[in-house]
Amino acid sequence: MESSPIPGRRNLLYILGLLMIQCTCANCGLQILVPETVQGRPGSCFGCGEKLQVPQAQGQLPSANLQYAEGDRAANRYLLKEVIGDGGMGVVFRARDDLIDEDVALKFMNPRALKTQKGQKLFIKEAQIARHLRHENIVAVHDVSTTPEGVLYLSMELLEGRPLRKYLNQHRLKKKLIGVRVAVEYTLQILKALEYAHRTVIHRDVKPENVMLLPGERVKVLDFGLAVAVLQDEEATPTPGQGKKRMIGTAAYASPEQHQQKTVDLRSDLYSVGLILRELLTLRTPVDEPATVMEVRQDVSPAIIEVLDRALEKQKEKRWQSATEFRDSLSKAYHESYREVDVVEFETREGVRVSSEGMVFLEGGSFLMGSTEVREEAPEFETHVDPFYMDIHPVTCEEYEVYLKATGAAPPKFWHDPEFNGPRQPVTGVTFQEAMSYAAWAGKYLPTEKQWEFAARGKSNRRFPWGSIEPDTTRCNFSDYLGMPSIVTMHDTGATPEGLLDLAGNIYEWTLDAYAPYRRKNPGDGSDS
Repeated sequence: MESSPIPGRRNLLYILGLLMIQCTCANCGLQILVPETVQGRPGSCFGCGEKLQVPQAQGQLPSANLQYAEGDRAANRYLLKEVIGDGGMGVVFRARDDLIDEDVALKFMNPRALKTQKGQKLFIKEAQIARHLRHENIVAVHDVSTTPEGVLYLSMELLEGRPLRKYLNQHRLKKKLIGVRVAVEYTLQILKALEYAHRTVIHRDVKPENVMLLPGERVKVLDFGLAVAVLQDEEATPTPGQGKKRMIGTAAYASPEQHQQKTVDLRSDLYSVGLILRELLTLRTPVDEPATVMEVRQDVSPAIIEVLDRALEKQKEKRWQSATEFRDSLSKAYHESYREVDVVEFETREGVRVSSEGMVFLEGGSFLMGSTEVREEAPEFETHVDPFYMDIHPVTCEEYEVYLKATGAAPPKFWHDPEFNGPRQPVTGVTFQEAMSYAAWAGKYLPTEKQWEFAARGKSNRRFPWGSIEPDTTRCNFSDYLGMPSIVTMHDTGATPEGLLDLAGNIYEWTLDAYAPYRRKNPGDGSDS
């Protein structure tokens, strides 16, 4: 962070509300800022390693915080835009990184959290380990360094999401329990992050504040290993009345061995994940009045509760022994308890018997809808869709013929055109009212635009129904290369991961929604139009 000395005190500055002393190395001339808590102490230069003495702070200074405005620069590389986070460990800015030419999250560490060289060096060491963690469920650290003034900072990928803590608080405020599927999904992704990270580092501070939720129900974990540096620093500079040893991490989400200052390993992280899973299912934090999952709700299967109970064993030897073991067991428990049977039959209110044969079950959830690249589909926003069934392929001519014979309805346009009436071609020329009538006769309904787009894009926000590969004639009726509609099973390589066909190319399809611009009702809170 760049700043200016307070007038009349050339060697004194306030950084993030902390009085800082300017220290100059007599050997190499490096100037750094150190906290007032180390005034008068001997140390070593960060640049050349020569010994130096921190000067004494003299005189009284006004108590004021250093303020930043849009357009300020830091470390001769970052253009600060706005504050996006603030806490005891420091402050986080949205910033433009000139080197990589993209926006990043720039986290300046509060000097009160790291007062000693030992703590600062350990912080850099742990942050360098985190910088090498590259995983879809871990926040990427781009750089760790100090500003020319000596303030430690982390440059991280900028996430457009919200902390899990905020999500939990919103549900607590509404007194609305989180669905079992969502609770399990978030937990599985946290465990995937730990499964990868545990090869090199233990987190030690897994908590909802260190879990970010992104659109499409994606999860990212941040701040790997950084709690260690703060703990080591505090042990080196104990405050009056404070014992030499303190617990690493946040007390509420810490394992029993962390509370007891015993040896910590990866199983401590798994205990913390168990606490998060329990909170997702009950909306009760570890410091709230205790209650079992079954006392709060009745829709959680015994198999999932059994997995949770083992994660929360007081003795780490009795817990899950790895994130992989925990994740596999939780996934198995969920899918065996809640899996959809292949075919279900039910009766509509009109007395029509309906079967899910020939349909695909989609579990629903949050996803990104719309597109910023197409004016008619802007803006892109996060929305939610409930579980639903969808036909594997568009209604064929042979299926529509059954309806015509049963109801005596008039055939649609192009019904007698030989290029459009093949038995396995999709029926074309159907009006909206004809489509509604067919759906009602079949005991079904047209999909909403939200359901249709979820089926095509999924929670992973696929560019095309089959993934990211550009369209070609093996995946869809691309650019009308056949000159007529293709049979519905012709382009099976263009199916979605769930097996839905013809969601791109071939023909237009009706949805329940009118063709109109999107409207956001509650911008910023993840709800939709």
